[in-house]
Amino acid sequence: MIINRTDILNACSRTGANINQILKNQLAEVKEEVIVQMDENQVDKERLSVERNNLMSGGFGKSACEAVEESVDRTMAEKFFSKEKHKKNYIMHMSSEILANTENEGEVFAIGREDTARYYALAMNEYNLITEKEICNCVGLIVSNENFAKLLNKSVRINGYEFFGTYLNGEWLFYKTDTNRSFMTLLPFDLVTNLYSRNTGLLESKVMLKKKVLIAGAGSVGSFIALELARAGVGYFVLCDSDILEIHNICRHQLGWKDLGRYKVDAVKDAILNINPNAIVEVFHGYLQELPEAFVENVDMIVGTGDNREANAFGNDLAAACNVPFVNTGCWQRAHAGEVFYWAPNSSSPTYREAFSNLISEERSVSHANYFADEGDERALNFEPGVSSDIEFVTLIAVKLIYDLLNAGNDEYTPRVLDYLKNYTLVCNTNKACIGGENAEMFPSPLYISNHIILKGLDDARC
Repeated sequence: MIINRTDILNACSRTGANINQILKNQLAEVKEEVIVQMDENQVDKERLSVERNNLMSGGFGKSACEAVEESVDRTMAEKFFSKEKHKKNYIMHMSSEILANTENEGEVFAIGREDTARYYALAMNEYNLITEKEICNCVGLIVSNENFAKLLNKSVRINGYEFFGTYLNGEWLFYKTDTNRSFMTLLPFDLVTNLYSRNTGLLESKVMLKKKVLIAGAGSVGSFIALELARAGVGYFVLCDSDILEIHNICRHQLGWKDLGRYKVDAVKDAILNINPNAIVEVFHGYLQELPEAFVENVDMIVGTGDNREANAFGNDLAAACNVPFVNTGCWQRAHAGEVFYWAPNSSSPTYREAFSNLISEERSVSHANYFADEGDERALNFEPGVSSDIEFVTLIAVKLIYDLLNAGNDEYTPRVLDYLKNYTLVCNTNKACIGGENAEMFPSPLYISNHIILKGLDDARC
């Protein structure tokens, strides 16, 4: 007998019945197999204790090794060293949210790796953010005890489902749908706890998951910031950019060939969800100046990565209107250096527009604008935007600053750089003039990070 997922879903759609009802009808003539569960009373605890002690002492005792017969059965050794495939030990990592409801029945969406025998079940019964972008590559079933016993029958071929399980006598059981009905060892996990477990004590996941960050620009800088914030636990994103990923972007961007021709914000959204499937990511295909007001509601920070100063100034204006911090970062000629600027509400620091008013033009400059190089430098240096490692070195300083500003007021958080850096930081990759032009020579050394420049408004005599 053959069970086919397509037929089951079509029957559900046609009749309005649920999957278990359809399965029950299809399996009506199938014989139930005996479900074997390990009973704690069946375990010979005394013998188990003896064998454990033997192992801990380094062996099974001298008497067990003295008499070795010449006619040793070599079948096991030959099988071990032969090319015969060994039985796989399948591991099923399943979200605790699924397992919490012991009455759950229906489809389970998972990431499955047959080569490593690892499966990760993330969602159930609906196409949410996890499944809609094809993060999951396989589907399984949670069924009634009766259907489970019948699916154990090896005469039933199951197409379209990789595994099936049920809750029986206080425990969950899962098996592969292969011809052997291979047992799967269940390891529950909590998505948030496990995903950010290595951040504990460094970043408070519960705080970061509630933060909403608007990132203007999804290029090499913006995409790097977005993915780092996703790894740090930020739960809400707004991505704003009109650009499309082209071939020449790939060597510096966080994305690759599979995303060519897509809007950068759409591809970065998928990359964020690949890190945290539960993140909420809104995208806008356009300039920040065109962003509808609804996208800005409840933001906790605005990050500007625009390729011209007017776009960055507008970003800070928007942050001021929302009364939230603003961080901007960008690279100079060939990424030999870069800059990081920040503004916070209720501070005496100038906004970006106030600080750079003499450098701002209302006209949108060409992409990858180089802030501090003239046409002569560009011709002499054979201008390129810079290699990925140089761009990321500059951007990492901004990321650390973003962490600090997002956690301002959190007594359990220790600031990384906010109490050291000023509102304007210069970051140098190299001070070689052949790479960065004359401006590069103003830095005392490669990998230099300033902490003494304080920007003031033009009306301030200390500017």
